[in-house]
Amino acid sequence: HLTMFTGLTDRTLRNYLTAGILQGEKINGVWHFTPEQAHALVIHPTARAAILAKNNAIIYDFLLNERKTSDQCCLILDLPQSNDKRTIEYFCDSINHGDFHDLQFAFDSISGMPRVILRGPSQQVLALASGYHALAER
Repeated sequence: HLTMFTGLTDRTLRNYLTAGILQGEKINGVWHFTPEQAHALVIHPTARAAILAKNNAIIYDFLLNERKTSDQCCLILDLPQSNDKRTIEYFCDSINHGDFHDLQFAFDSISGMPRVILRGPSQQVLALASGYHALAER
């Protein structure tokens, strides 16, 4: 999940672990991170710059691609009434367990407000956003 919502590669996250920028626990060969550890990563100045660059690249690449062969959209959701943890869990779980292809996802928390960037086939992006809003209304 950490690679998915930060946009950073496994290698970059391993480098951050080695450098002490990221803390976590390896259990049965798999790294596990608490929400607090993930939050500490995304606010660390070194990681923050890399994450913002990845997030911006999702948007810029969408705008610059003039050779799209199917309906595509790029959606930025600012969610001031939402909880960071709940937002991340919904999108990560939905993407990991759903039938989504060619979808890009980024998460950021700006002054405590979750921001989600979704880019991909229009139907998939809109379905994810609609599902989140239906869940949030409950």
